[in-house]
Amino acid sequence: MLPKTYDPNEIEPKWQKFWLDEKIYKYELDEKRPSYAIDTPPPFTSGTLHLGHVLSHTWIDIIARYKRMTGYNVLFPQGFDNHGLPTELKVEKEFGISKDQPELFLKKCVEWTWQAIEAMRNQFIRIGYSADWDLEYHTMDDWYKAAVQKSLLEFYEKGMLYRDKHPVYWCPRCRTSLAKAEVGYVEEDGFLYYIKLPLADGSGYVPIATTRPELMPACVAVFVHPEDERYKDVVGKKVKLPIFEREVPVIADEDVDPEFGTGAVYNCTYGDEQDVVWQKRYNLPVIIAINEDGTMNENAGPYKGLKTEEARKAIAEDLEKMGLLYDKKKVHHRVLRHTERSSCMAPIELLPKTQWFIKVKDFTDEIVKVAKEINWYPEDMFLRLKDWADSMDWDWVISRQRVFGTTLPFWVCKNGHVVPAKEEDLPVDPRFDKPPVEKCPVCGAELEPVTDVLDCWIDSSITPLIITRWHEAIEGDEEAKRWFEHNFPTALRPQGTDIIRTWAFYTIFRTYVLTGEKPWDDVLINGMVAGPDGRKMSKSYGNVVAPDEVIPKYGADALRLWTALAPPGEDHPFKWETVDYNYRFLQKVWNIYRFAERHLSDFDPSSALGELEPIDRWILSRLHRVIKFATEEMERYRFNLLTRELMTFIWHEVADDYIEMIKYRLYGDDEESKLKAKAALYELLYNVMLLLAPLAPHITEELYQEMFKGHVGVKSVHLLEWPKYDEGRISEEAERLGELAREIVGVMRRYKNSHGLALNAKLKHVAIYATDSYEALKAIEKDIAGTMNIERLEIIQGEPELEERITEIKPNFRTVGPRYGKLVPKIAAYLKENAEEVARTLKEAGKVEFEVEGQKVELNKEDIVLRKAVFSEGEEVETAVVGDAVVVFF
Repeated sequence: MLPKTYDPNEIEPKWQKFWLDEKIYKYELDEKRPSYAIDTPPPFTSGTLHLGHVLSHTWIDIIARYKRMTGYNVLFPQGFDNHGLPTELKVEKEFGISKDQPELFLKKCVEWTWQAIEAMRNQFIRIGYSADWDLEYHTMDDWYKAAVQKSLLEFYEKGMLYRDKHPVYWCPRCRTSLAKAEVGYVEEDGFLYYIKLPLADGSGYVPIATTRPELMPACVAVFVHPEDERYKDVVGKKVKLPIFEREVPVIADEDVDPEFGTGAVYNCTYGDEQDVVWQKRYNLPVIIAINEDGTMNENAGPYKGLKTEEARKAIAEDLEKMGLLYDKKKVHHRVLRHTERSSCMAPIELLPKTQWFIKVKDFTDEIVKVAKEINWYPEDMFLRLKDWADSMDWDWVISRQRVFGTTLPFWVCKNGHVVPAKEEDLPVDPRFDKPPVEKCPVCGAELEPVTDVLDCWIDSSITPLIITRWHEAIEGDEEAKRWFEHNFPTALRPQGTDIIRTWAFYTIFRTYVLTGEKPWDDVLINGMVAGPDGRKMSKSYGNVVAPDEVIPKYGADALRLWTALAPPGEDHPFKWETVDYNYRFLQKVWNIYRFAERHLSDFDPSSALGELEPIDRWILSRLHRVIKFATEEMERYRFNLLTRELMTFIWHEVADDYIEMIKYRLYGDDEESKLKAKAALYELLYNVMLLLAPLAPHITEELYQEMFKGHVGVKSVHLLEWPKYDEGRISEEAERLGELAREIVGVMRRYKNSHGLALNAKLKHVAIYATDSYEALKAIEKDIAGTMNIERLEIIQGEPELEERITEIKPNFRTVGPRYGKLVPKIAAYLKENAEEVARTLKEAGKVEFEVEGQKVELNKEDIVLRKAVFSEGEEVETAVVGDAVVVFF
């Protein structure tokens, strides 16, 4: 028997162990069943899951469980994204190992990563995640790196991977190049400096406005709009840069915004992306004034060695002394920062570096075309990818100046010739491995290893190929070929809004180039998790909540229901009160089944029965409407509405109404009626359990094992079929009767509650008068009487003969006394003698006026205490109205 209290800390670990030991979620290739492969997000191995992980991965798990129940062969692996700067920083700072000891450094990175994987896997298991852990993958595995490098060799052979010197986003703090997706603009306060640049011919000045005067040593031109009348006469002339004594041309270009600042800007190589465009457009010189560490170099002259912020201040002060800085205004502007790492957020510099690139800018139209072939949930999320594709300025920088990562499989000679690794040698690490040939096959020069590692999105943007065994398939493995053909393209890519421009974009691109196909049929986008205060979760706000704080208190299923209530594509705040409500809901579910278990323990589901009673047909009709709605919403990956609907149905219609309305039958002597109630209850609770199973897998497993496994025989509730909607179970008539019964019982409950009576207290005599609903009420007469324990219930056709009388009328002594003093007794007498007239006047005019002992008395509604009562055949009664029915309580 189920214990009295639902205890998730006892139940959940028990079933998690059972699922793992029994390999309930083991994937077997079965080409007779439709495939459903999920391209799961591999989280970075930080060592802990946050609530964002819990939300996104619970959504994935709900889908996987549902699809299994609907007959799909669900491929549900889970991977871990291992490489990245945070791991390197941890090894450097916490373990004191330098990158100058590369082999030891890499060994420690791997050790730390395995510890992090173990911790995160256990957390996944603790939330009831139903991945097949035998299919777990890691981006640091040799076979994974071999697949990544194989994909790069193919890009190289297609002429889409190249090495070039080009301005790249550079983080001075992390000392590495970044992809555009790793940087972002941050709004912050700063200054706009107004500077006069003298014309070289001495004829005047060109005033410019800039937020970065420290870039003046890198200035190569001044730009104005061709239609700006202020600068018509200076176009084609030169200005002489103060301090640095260089002359640069004034050029007209339509990209200049004449409304910003002075309408004239200086072009520095490189201050922003526009500077790159102008430098290439006009073949301008390149002058770099900033070092990789964010300090000024020798081109900055007297400011060499200063940090950029220090140089900005120093140059501005010197220009002011020269009389050339004529204004300085506070501005709120956008600054490019390393936003991908919230612990960094350093300002980004554009520095020309020799880096490795993949050609992507020329393929954005194709990427968008392929993306259109994919179903996006919600649909408008496609526009985010399209906007990103349309904003691409240059190709994908894939090299990083780091240590722990997949290496580029190339060697380069001093003359720039590239030598790729041999496919049979993959994976290779040119830092430690010998090249495939001793000398450059083109010029005979010595070969140098490429020591850069890859952007981590290079690793993770082939996950749909990894999980479908693309690399093994193209190498000729027959089983892998069958696996790939069955599962690719994958069915689903679930991911967050924040990585549409990285993971989704690059995966579509890479997969299409390598296979000619889209990577997935569907994309499901979840929003971000906000803190309890509605703001982004941040340690600085003090609003971070960890899963390990929630699960010990409420259990995983209550937390899973919080994730299921999140709307698609929208941010979802964590609310303690929501999880608390979910926990109480699960306790309600537990109580329902615990009550039912006592009555169903001897019930045989195969019992032959006649037609069920109206209340039974009502709840089963409602059940099948819920099954239909839940199925439709599951197919659209929308869990929030179905979860609310299901919780409301279970808590109110099942627990508050149906079970309360069949208790008298379950405890009664009518064996046929009792058996029908049991049959309906069994069917109802069995299907409710199945509907709940993907959302709350632990409690449903416990209920199944305790109450249904003996009849069904299947090892786990999660191996059962999803409930099937049966149109034949829908009964409009039964639903009308059920709703009427709910409403009638509802007013009777309120009557008992207002009189301090227990819900099971006996009512001696109740009459219900009705016209149109008379026949319906006769059909449920027994249910109303039995549910509310009514000794004598009359259902009478017609309208009741009721008389309303005034039973008490008197002054409100609190308001009348201070005004009329000794007259109050006379006023009371007058009210009593003229009760009907006073009541009518009070209703019509809102006040009553009369004289007492020659004095005028004026009373309003607040001055008179008036009580009326209803009488039936001389007996005082209470009434309630439900539609055309009048309920009379004697």
